[in-house]
Amino acid sequence: MSNKQSGGILVLFGATGDLASRMLLPALHQLYQRGLISENFALIGAARTEMTDEEFQEQVREAVENGPNFEKLDKTFLQHCRYQTTDNTKVEDLKQLRKKMESMAKEFDTPEEYIYYYSIAPEIYDETTTNIKEAQLTELNGNHRVIVEKPVGDSLETAEEYHQILHKVFDEEDIFFMDHFPGMDFIQNILATRYYNPFIEGIWNNQFVENIQISLPENLSIEDRGSFYDENGALLDMFQNHLLQILTLVAMELPDELTAENIHMKKLEVLKNVPTFTKEQVEEKVVRGQYKADSEGKFNSYRSEQDVPSDSNTDTYVAIELEVDTPRWKGVPFYVRTGKALIEQHTAVDVMLKPAKGMESDVAPRLSFMAEPAQGMSLVLNQKMPNNEYEPLTTFIGPDQKSFEDKYIPHPYENMVQEALAGDRTYFTTFEEIKEQWRITDSIAAAWKELPEPDFPNYRANTFGPIEAEELLAKNNHTWVKRI
Repeated sequence: MSNKQSGGILVLFGATGDLASRMLLPALHQLYQRGLISENFALIGAARTEMTDEEFQEQVREAVENGPNFEKLDKTFLQHCRYQTTDNTKVEDLKQLRKKMESMAKEFDTPEEYIYYYSIAPEIYDETTTNIKEAQLTELNGNHRVIVEKPVGDSLETAEEYHQILHKVFDEEDIFFMDHFPGMDFIQNILATRYYNPFIEGIWNNQFVENIQISLPENLSIEDRGSFYDENGALLDMFQNHLLQILTLVAMELPDELTAENIHMKKLEVLKNVPTFTKEQVEEKVVRGQYKADSEGKFNSYRSEQDVPSDSNTDTYVAIELEVDTPRWKGVPFYVRTGKALIEQHTAVDVMLKPAKGMESDVAPRLSFMAEPAQGMSLVLNQKMPNNEYEPLTTFIGPDQKSFEDKYIPHPYENMVQEALAGDRTYFTTFEEIKEQWRITDSIAAAWKELPEPDFPNYRANTFGPIEAEELLAKNNHTWVKRI
């Protein structure tokens, strides 16, 4: 977790793609504008599209002006952005890329720090990595790191294959697996709040916690991502990475110090203590859904979306009850949910506290963390109603928006890129964590293959999702926290 100014050369493979335009280019501009990237920095966009430096700089300008947190363009940033037409499958193109790297290192007097960002299809990881080696890019003096977007593979088996591909060139400590949710300041706030406040850590256990809910509902459909989404679904797109990573920050034992090594060790312990699902457990504890058109005409049916088969059984919603088999959390259910085309849109963690015996209240006591929208934490408690009876009055404390009024809240990609440039792996996912995440996810996917085909579509768009998700909690006398 670094706030030091960084420099070096970042090679962005897939520089003309959607991820580069929406997230990476705006993030780099904001870091430069905030003084966290030095003048000794250069960005080289690399893609198959024929383009001049000037044309790429115009593309960068448009991306920055349409990106998150934009207020004013810093035109000097554009001079640090150049382009090299590159077909990753051709070693000669990578040799030309090396020449561009050498030229820009000299022009901007960059430190010997090189990052290769794979904003490309996993199908060309192998050729890209092989040709980086064949073209001798990594023989340039200095540190060479690679950033890889999630999901890493589509199963534990393919994840291990991609890992071995990367190891052809890069050492383990130089492979940065990107999952931007841990890069959210208000997700990291969960760990920080526990660390800073011993009284909160004192109730962070099964003696005081009734259940924990991690919610990532989305009020958007799949839009134009039909081809990608239909191969993955909510389970692979959101549960395998984002939801399980948030789970680790909630359920982990506190490390003695907030260092990358200590944090990742504790996160891995959590994942190892999430049991593999049996087919019977999947039937009982996993809900999957697929949306159909809403009555207002806002959403199409998923099966009517572009590039989606008319008989698709891909899940656009999952809700799962998990357990973390440790003394701290014995008997406490963890509920996670995510879905497309819902009536809600937020990223939240709700720690539901146990009520006093015999007390009835309309709202359960809880400690909540709102990451999107970025509102920080809030607390729901009960105090005495101002009358002569001991009747509870629900009291909402926070979120304290004034605490953040004058604070710059970076987009998570800003945090992640900043950490990668500094060589800090704290917010990134280790491959050992990814392996455990795939173990858990694969067990659910395997059970689905054995179970009867789902009766899709099973929830109307612009609602809270399948009724089965409500029933999942109701059997334990719990209910979802909803925010509309």
